[in-house]
Amino acid sequence: MQDGPSPVGRSLRERRARAGLSQSMLAARAAVSLAALRDLEQGRVARPRPDTVRRLAQALDLSPPETATLLRTARGGEAAGVRIQVLGPLLVTAGAAEVGLGSPKRRELLALLALSPGVPVSRDELVELLWGTPNGARLLHTHVSRLRARLEPYPVRIVAAGGGYRLDVAVAQLDLAVFRHALGHARRLMAGGEREQAVRRYREAAAMWHGQPLADLPALQTHPAVIALGRDRRACAVEYADAGAPPDEVLAVLRPLAAADPLDEAVCLRLMAALAGTGQRAAALAEFGALRRGLREELGVDPAPELERAYRDLLARTAGPAPDPVPPPTRAHGERGAGDVPEQLPAPPPTFSGRAGDLAVLDGLVASWTGETTLLCAVTGMAGVGKSTLAAHWAHAARGSFPDGRLYADLRGFDPARPAMTSGEVVRLFLEALRPGEPVPPTPQAQVARYRSLLAGRRMLILLDNARDAEQVRAILPGTPGCLVLVTSRDRLTGLVAVEGAHPLPLGVFAADEARAYLTRRLGARRTGADAQAVAEIVERCGRLPLALAVVAARAAAHPWFTLAALAAELRSGQGALSALEVNDRACDVRSVFAHSYQDLDEARARLFRLLALHPGPEISVAAAAALAGAGAGSVHRHLRDLARAHLLEEPSPGRFRFHDLLRAYAYELVQATESDDGRAAAAQRMFGHYLDSAARAALLIAPHRDRVIAEPGPAGEPQGGHREAFAWFDVEYPALLAMVDVAPDPYLWRLGWVLAPYQDRAGRWRDWAQVQEKAVAAAERTGDRLGAAHSRRGHGRALTWLRRHDAAHAALRGAIEAFTALGDTAALGHLELDLSDVYEQSGRPESALHHAERAVALYEQAGHRSGLANALNIMCFLLAAVGRHELAVHYGERALRLQCDLDDRRGQAATQDSLGVAYSRLGRHALALAGLDQARRLFAEVGDRPGVADVLLHLGDCHLAAGSRGQAVTAWRAALEIFEELGLGAAEQALSRLGGP
Repeated sequence: MQDGPSPVGRSLRERRARAGLSQSMLAARAAVSLAALRDLEQGRVARPRPDTVRRLAQALDLSPPETATLLRTARGGEAAGVRIQVLGPLLVTAGAAEVGLGSPKRRELLALLALSPGVPVSRDELVELLWGTPNGARLLHTHVSRLRARLEPYPVRIVAAGGGYRLDVAVAQLDLAVFRHALGHARRLMAGGEREQAVRRYREAAAMWHGQPLADLPALQTHPAVIALGRDRRACAVEYADAGAPPDEVLAVLRPLAAADPLDEAVCLRLMAALAGTGQRAAALAEFGALRRGLREELGVDPAPELERAYRDLLARTAGPAPDPVPPPTRAHGERGAGDVPEQLPAPPPTFSGRAGDLAVLDGLVASWTGETTLLCAVTGMAGVGKSTLAAHWAHAARGSFPDGRLYADLRGFDPARPAMTSGEVVRLFLEALRPGEPVPPTPQAQVARYRSLLAGRRMLILLDNARDAEQVRAILPGTPGCLVLVTSRDRLTGLVAVEGAHPLPLGVFAADEARAYLTRRLGARRTGADAQAVAEIVERCGRLPLALAVVAARAAAHPWFTLAALAAELRSGQGALSALEVNDRACDVRSVFAHSYQDLDEARARLFRLLALHPGPEISVAAAAALAGAGAGSVHRHLRDLARAHLLEEPSPGRFRFHDLLRAYAYELVQATESDDGRAAAAQRMFGHYLDSAARAALLIAPHRDRVIAEPGPAGEPQGGHREAFAWFDVEYPALLAMVDVAPDPYLWRLGWVLAPYQDRAGRWRDWAQVQEKAVAAAERTGDRLGAAHSRRGHGRALTWLRRHDAAHAALRGAIEAFTALGDTAALGHLELDLSDVYEQSGRPESALHHAERAVALYEQAGHRSGLANALNIMCFLLAAVGRHELAVHYGERALRLQCDLDDRRGQAATQDSLGVAYSRLGRHALALAGLDQARRLFAEVGDRPGVADVLLHLGDCHLAAGSRGQAVTAWRAALEIFEELGLGAAEQALSRLGGP
């Protein structure tokens, strides 16, 4: 970029200024001129010939590059309002409507092209970035085709060029292009001394940003172009501030950058100036304090001299004019002087890392605090999460904000070796700190009154560590405004929040990157960088709990010859992570620290805590916990909430609870040590029974016409309502149910697989279905349960059919036929004939499929099985239509539909309406076909069968095409493709072939 404008450029700007032409006026004039230039018609505006640009530039009094930009902008203004946003989450809009792009890979593809508009991106680069494997070449072609189809109605084109693909888009249609144009123009204006106009263009450039670039596409965050965009955004914001923009506007631009990089000194300097310019001097000082603390901790350096000068200037202005001198007061015996204040804080932690967000919360509370109230903050969290460390670290960093002193007390709320301090003991301790040598009043009431009187008018920090509960804290609170009280506790201190207005700061375990940074800080970058995989495993084996990580780091530091891989192996050994984390010091032994909280529980809560370790799923409901404990749901719910309040459990959503991994390991040790074998077995049996009964009830709501194979579930329990509630229950409990499959005793296993099947079928979870049924077959065979083995073989075969593993499916179904023949179950044999019909139909053998469907009809009629017969008649309808016998297909379909209406079988009705729709369409009766297919789509949606919805959409698209409406056909096929892709189903190829893909 040139240091200043060329004489020609300056002359052009001067002429534009005299003419009073705004950017929008110039764009309008460009659009008008285009209409008069024939060689720019018919869509050639995006690439005008050089002589055309020169002629139009002369007419508009602009430079050729500016004219070319305006030409593209003018064309973009006519582009149906389509806009592509990459300076934030990826978003494509046409007018006020969002344009759906489909799968995440498709969104990533458009984003990669939009990062380099007008420039080809090679196929190899796209494949590497999107899939990382050469096999992605075909997928790339597929996704380009789908993306082109999505963008087809709009003046945005993806063209093959230069061995790759290029996005052709007008400047005004892409926020990145507008940003770059506005930023470049602003810089030229600043170089020419036109500050006011430059500020306007900087404002336009900054307004293009809506967050981190492509914030919703994490896979692209390390792309060099995305990183470069972040640098461009920062440069724009800094230059905007330096250009003299209004402080309130600068604040809005700088704050997101400061949050993203708290150690950016250039941003902090300008943010301080903007805060001071809007009267927020205290906040400006807090920004400097946070930056200085971060630089010292992370880099071991102090802020730049210009930041120090700005800070001192702010301090001077904040202090105001010096007050008139007054004589010093006469001090009573033992009273402290002005420079003699209590300083009771414990030593700051020697190694502190992470917690930037939590420290920012505390800094923000102080920055916005006027001092007209007592500021109370409660830092809560599980044992070992680092509450005391955070509080001590922040308190030392914030010392300058509390000139009248710092008081500290360890309330010993969870110390097994010593009793908790009483509030009276703490008050006396603080009185001695505030007035050393002065007699303490004789009564507790007088002591509290004296304590609060001494705090009046002072600005002090009071750190109350390890509080047992809210009641222990209340009597220690100041009675007048001006002090900050920081409390840490394993209890949630809900009472302090509700009654005293405390600000809650729940502290969680480290984020993964914080945990890795912590280990790096303790062990050095060379050691952790040499085995990143071992570091990652240590982080996860420790559950990202700071105390556990500290123990591992200490062990690694004490034994520098130990490899991190060996320490990771120790954590995953058979003895368990808790044994690997054992140390002699009870204060930092993880098991002992957990015991401090556990030993405070009464027997009912302690027993529940232990038994919860028998639950294999990631979360547990109140009902499941009640079954496990063999107690009432009301009392168990109260116990669970008490355990969560003590941070022995987490409550991620109302009524659902989970363990931290190390606490689960601790509870499992306890249940093994304290509960008898019979007690554990009884609890597990109650749990399995609860899940089997609940899943059976949910399956009955989803598939009410299914044969009853296991015992009917009781009238009470989970879930209640209709099929929607049943699906919602399965969606929530599915991870726990899958976990049950891996631990359930054999007699439960095949039954559990049987009740899971309707949900897995309708939700498209066919891989899970196949795996569960394979395990169920083995379990039933181990126990000699012939009925269980037969049903499980059939379920396994059905799942394999939908996975298109036809040979394996055929073998499994043949095995089931042998089993049910031996059992003499005629209806089950009818089911299996239909299952074989599905296999042959999917294998492209419709006549064989029809033969097995006819056999199913005969078996169902013999068994008097009406719902099975209706289903078989529907399959006959579908298969007859497939082989061109449409009139006979309608006959079978209408017969099936009458039966299903009598049975109120809505899913069966949906399937038959689908089959009839295909038959009617091939007979040319399109109106009747469309009505039936739309009814089928609605019914499948109502019963939660998403694969069924997608199948109907395929047929609906076929029918629209046959009726002469390709646009509606494409819409239906695209909707089907979305569902098939989301569920990962092979039928996506059918939709893609209809859309013209490879």
